[in-house]
Amino acid sequence: MPQMHSSGVLVLGHSAESRNTGLNADERAVAAQEVPVVSVSTASSRNDAAERPEIVAVMPPVLKQEIDHAAQNLDCKVIKIGALFSEESIQVVAGLLRQCSSTMSVVDVEPFFKAGSTPAPETVSAFRKHILPSATLISSTVQEAKILLDDAGIAVEYPKSMEDVQAMAEALRRLGPQYAMIKREILNESGTKSMLHFVLCGGPEPQLSSTLWENPKAFFGVSYSIPSAISALLTKGYNVPEAVSGGFAFVGEMLKGGDYFESV
Repeated sequence: MPQMHSSGVLVLGHSAESRNTGLNADERAVAAQEVPVVSVSTASSRNDAAERPEIVAVMPPVLKQEIDHAAQNLDCKVIKIGALFSEESIQVVAGLLRQCSSTMSVVDVEPFFKAGSTPAPETVSAFRKHILPSATLISSTVQEAKILLDDAGIAVEYPKSMEDVQAMAEALRRLGPQYAMIKREILNESGTKSMLHFVLCGGPEPQLSSTLWENPKAFFGVSYSIPSAISALLTKGYNVPEAVSGGFAFVGEMLKGGDYFESV
């Protein structure tokens, strides 16, 4: 627990058992940058030996109480938002963003769609309307960006090139965030290397990057830690393009080292 009023990152997300996903991944990535972090769980997994663990969402009044308590222990420079599981929870977090209008926010769309069952259309609409307009940065994959744009009635074809991905990121910015990042992670056939792609729009010029990293443990899923690493770097004073590049470099170096991520 960080000291009272120390500057850091407030993380909202799903409590998962794996240390490479959910709040565990967020906390580790932020702490690795030597930045204080306070996390608030929006839901937890209840695993009763089923193939797909049951997701138990935190009730909105409890979520608000936990967020208020966390805010008392942290000078929050960045709010990192992951999985939200109901329109009511979305409204709670939207209220936080309105209250902390001068605080930067990184919205990670991937866990919103993947942490539990597929969100209902009305939940997707609420997320788009009430969370994205306040975001400093939205982080998404192509598939998730397409769902959000379709929900907004913005027609964008599924991309066939990096230029098409750039056009999709520009379209995402029409939903309200200052910056839009679309990322992709590819493990090669031999499982010895990973390609990390991203397109970032919002600055004077779009930023496109593709970097091949050694992957001695054949781990897939490093992308879960990127938005939280970016959040930590923003807290340290990096601008958004610098924080995005630094976040990808951080996970790439950890992947190459082979001792940060686990394959199980």
